Amino acid sequence: MIEYIIDEDYESVRVDRFLRKHLKNINLSEIYKMLRKGKIKVNNKKISQDYRLVLGDIIFIFLPETFKEQNEEKFIEISQIRKEKLKQMIVFENDNLFVINKPLGDVVHKGSGHDISLLEEFRSYYSNNNINFVNRIDKLTSGLVIGAKNIKTAREVAKEIQAGNIVKKYYILVNGKIEKDNFILENYLKKDEERVIVSDIEKEGYKKSITYFKKIKEYDKYTLLEAELKTGRTHQLRAQLNHLGNNIVGDTKYGKNEKEDIMYLFSYYLKIDLYNLEIKLEIPVFFNKNNI
Repeated sequence: MIEYIIDEDYESVRVDRFLRKHLKNINLSEIYKMLRKGKIKVNNKKISQDYRLVLGDIIFIFLPETFKEQNEEKFIEISQIRKEKLKQMIVFENDNLFVINKPLGDVVHKGSGHDISLLEEFRSYYSNNNINFVNRIDKLTSGLVIGAKNIKTAREVAKEIQAGNIVKKYYILVNGKIEKDNFILENYLKKDEERVIVSDIEKEGYKKSITYFKKIKEYDKYTLLEAELKTGRTHQLRAQLNHLGNNIVGDTKYGKNEKEDIMYLFSYYLKIDLYNLEIKLEIPVFFNKNNI
């Protein structure tokens, strides 16, 4: 039997799309047949081909483990210099878990023009194809990302994220002034093809999204915020702040006329009570407004 744990990268993706990507040597009609006969289950339950995956879902595929081994990608070659850079990213690790401080520009998962990502690099670094990143941040976002070294830990962390038991905080620099010292943004988000759509009222297909904000410092044209996610939707901070009218500096997707090659969004704080783990990073030097 083969198991896959669903991370944020595949949240809301149709199960048949996921299976086509991971079972490349099995044609689609055979995949549909396996779904109908219960040879592929999610959380030990039969599902239809249009089922949309949820963070923390476990896909069970009743095929020999050797099938997975035959279809797994080989470890990529990484130079000694790159190995040292990967090592420097690690801010915490034990036998089951590791946390990295992702630099600007690196991608967590491949796609969108990137054939190699940190996932492939760290699988090679650890010589472990069970490595998975349970949360993700965008290419131009930097900061803390959680990595699991085995399926059991990936499952545990995903469930903790789903239950709202993991605390994640960000430093954000936004355009414009914000008067309130503390405020909450609560609205509804829906993933579109290119970006996330925000609604102030509940609608079908939209997910409730909540973020707590605290003002740290005010500049002439900018405001430095701390944000604590209570939900973890795709592009939640970027979409919510743009909807507010204070888009993130350097956000070329949601911002207007942004030309920065740096997005001022940094994941600096992580707390996982399940593992008695707390990590807090200093604000990066590029947040100094003299650099803009």
